[in-house]
Amino acid sequence: MGTIRMKIQALDWTMGDVGSVFVGLKGGSCRIDWGDGRTSSFKAHPYEVYPQHESHVYPSKCKKSGYIFDVVICSTEDNIVFLNTGCIDMAILDLDIGRCPELERLHLTGPVRKINTSCNKSLKELSIHDAYEMILDLTQNQDLEQLEIRGYDKERLDLSKCDKLWYLDCGSSRMKEIAISNNSVLKEVIFWDHCPLNERSKRFINKVLALNDGSITIFNPINYGKTL
Repeated sequence: MGTIRMKIQALDWTMGDVGSVFVGLKGGSCRIDWGDGRTSSFKAHPYEVYPQHESHVYPSKCKKSGYIFDVVICSTEDNIVFLNTGCIDMAILDLDIGRCPELERLHLTGPVRKINTSCNKSLKELSIHDAYEMILDLTQNQDLEQLEIRGYDKERLDLSKCDKLWYLDCGSSRMKEIAISNNSVLKEVIFWDHCPLNERSKRFINKVLALNDGSITIFNPINYGKTL
């Protein structure tokens, strides 16, 4: 049985009353406990992995009180392969995906403070849109192919074990160093123009991209990016 646990909290600068997830299953069914006594459930698409959208409205008082909810997503088998939190009005204080070994695609659209992907060996695609307060360890995710990480404010990101990674979008992150291996198949890289990446990392990334016939795009909000 696959299980995902999220600890979420309403943000005081938004409406802060909507919880939302997209869940993709390989067969079986899924039940969501929203942490306030209410639940919802659905069955997998019969022919393909089709992400099911489930949303929930919390009481409006959640915004002012800063309520914290423990959301539990539970499937009948180890069959959760896709998760998109979709919680733009909620901060994810903790996300436990350790009991979803088959998870392949994970998209986190709201602020995320804590995540551990060490048990998710099948993870191929990871997207985090607000990673300012988190530490990301991907040394156990050797099958990762695509990584999008926005707002990462740590100085170093270790991708040395992710040899299958071909797409990297660092968005508005503040990294000074990115570690990748000589065997990397990295082919497409995107940075914002104010990313403080050091010269050593830049040279090595460009070297790997040249070997793989790839490219790097420096994104500027005004000029919409340029390819080097």
